[in-house]
Amino acid sequence: MFLRFKIILISILISAVAHAKCNVKYDIGDNLSKMEKEYGPPPPYRYPGMNIYPFFAKDICPGEGLDEGIMIEYRFVNKTLVAINFVALNDENNNISKKLTLMKYTKKVYGDFDTSQNPDSFTGFHIFEKSDEFVVYQRFLGEENKIDEQLYLSTKKYDQILAEHINNFELGKIEEELDQSQ
Repeated sequence: MFLRFKIILISILISAVAHAKCNVKYDIGDNLSKMEKEYGPPPPYRYPGMNIYPFFAKDICPGEGLDEGIMIEYRFVNKTLVAINFVALNDENNNISKKLTLMKYTKKVYGDFDTSQNPDSFTGFHIFEKSDEFVVYQRFLGEENKIDEQLYLSTKKYDQILAEHINNFELGKIEEELDQSQ
């Protein structure tokens, strides 16, 4: 009887942990064609060779508490998924970040980190490196006093590809393709 109870309890705990992380549907390294097949061509983006598919988190992660004001962006470089970004869509009062939704989700899924006695006033970032997973939570005061709050998911390899691509563009090694669909 006690063994049976332990097995049921362990199953419930494993199930709860498995459902704590949003199923983002696509894996880092996936080809753009997977998303194109389901959603059509990506919207134009300002960096040549890059594409971003934006979705509301409530559509990708129903029931994860990310329903209101959180966007998920799938970032592609040269048709390869290199990163997934969760972004808080704050208004002039920072209402989304004040709810601590993205911070709580990050702590629940990736682990606790020090946000001081008052998490609402936290600014900075925290990096989680687990095996090949590269995860960064950031919360900074941006333009017009809006909080720039994001959760960035990638791997070391694909994060490097994204950084090099943006750097090459900024150095003029990649020409602009404005007003052209990719």
